[in-house]
Amino acid sequence: MSKIVNVSVCKFIRITGKVQNVGFRAYLETIAKQLGLSGYVRNVGTNIVESVVCGERELVAKYISACKIGPKRAIVENLEVQDAQNTNYEGFNIWL
Repeated sequence: MSKIVNVSVCKFIRITGKVQNVGFRAYLETIAKQLGLSGYVRNVGTNIVESVVCGERELVAKYISACKIGPKRAIVENLEVQDAQNTNYEGFNIWL
């Protein structure tokens, strides 16, 4: 019987739309901490939130799904996901 190994991955995510002043960063911080992921989320320019998230592939996929939805008042218009380097983030934080 083969053992399933959870592979650690890091992803850079750029979310555009109505994603500022709606609690998007706090929402993603909560999701990431619940899933035990590391990385950060920050506002960039107008109507853009960026995040780097690292962890087990399946859990990162759940985080990305949450990014597509966002909190109640958010409207996600576009989501870009790219591979990112793991720089050994300690926990998950909101960057200002």
